[in-house]
Amino acid sequence: MSSVEIELKLSVKPDAISAVRQQLFQLPHQHTSPKHLTNIYFETPDNKLRRWDMGLRIRGFDGHYEMTIKTAGKVIGGLHQRPEFNVPLHHPELDLAQFPPHIWPEDTDLAHLQAELTALCSTDFTRERWLVTYRQSEIEVVLDQGSIFSGKTGTGKQTLPICEFELELINGNITDILSLADTLASQDGLRLSNKSKAARGYALAHGLSHKALSCVPDELEWQQPLSVLLPEILTQWQEQEEGWLAGLNEGKMGLIRVVHSVMQLTEKQAGHLPALERLSDLLSELRKSLSAADAAAEILCYSASWLRCKLALTQCLMAQSR
Repeated sequence: MSSVEIELKLSVKPDAISAVRQQLFQLPHQHTSPKHLTNIYFETPDNKLRRWDMGLRIRGFDGHYEMTIKTAGKVIGGLHQRPEFNVPLHHPELDLAQFPPHIWPEDTDLAHLQAELTALCSTDFTRERWLVTYRQSEIEVVLDQGSIFSGKTGTGKQTLPICEFELELINGNITDILSLADTLASQDGLRLSNKSKAARGYALAHGLSHKALSCVPDELEWQQPLSVLLPEILTQWQEQEEGWLAGLNEGKMGLIRVVHSVMQLTEKQAGHLPALERLSDLLSELRKSLSAADAAAEILCYSASWLRCKLALTQCLMAQSR
């Protein structure tokens, strides 16, 4: 079975979970109690799947198994859009021949590829689920809490925590996901995340620390169309934010330039970016907060005003692409 997965990832502070859950229960919904899930992610020694921009896993739940591959897609801020293919399994064993043949690069030897694949990392977590009716859409909201391991579940010496909400569009409009996220952002503790569990597990397994940050220009090339400027700004914002949270102080300086660029963009495109124009005061406050000597990444990057501004920027980009 194939589909295009459209989801928004929100990293959440543990002390904010209760308030978000309460909001979800107040919406029209169907609720599913927490269930235990395990995922094993696979890769070749030379990272062939990553080079093909693919992710392969086997998921276990309630004694059932499912093999999933996600192929090349795009990530805008924290909005992920990737084609995926799911195949039910009787046992947690890879069987690549069950996937459609057209997804593989030309001349791929599936038997050889399968023989090369080993468990790269794994996850062990509980998932609580709400199927929410919001505006014109059905949106699945899940709360995942657990751990990422290097190697197979429970055998890795290195771990990372999982604490996130994921909003996935089941049917309806992408803009409704952004609107629902904005509704949930009425309190601090949520942050747009552009890294999947697989990507975080890959970094953990390979011992990758945060790479050096790219330099944010003082001035953007304003002659470029909005369809180019908006993704450029969002990419810069996400990169500098991840760097600052990882302890790189240059990330803070980069973010000051990014927020300044967003404010300039709002002024230059007056009348064309209503979602951002409504937040002009918030943007000014963010720039002031960033400039403070005691600005703390874990506080500012998880603040409601920070999230609302990034969601508005993503909403402007979605409007341009329609």
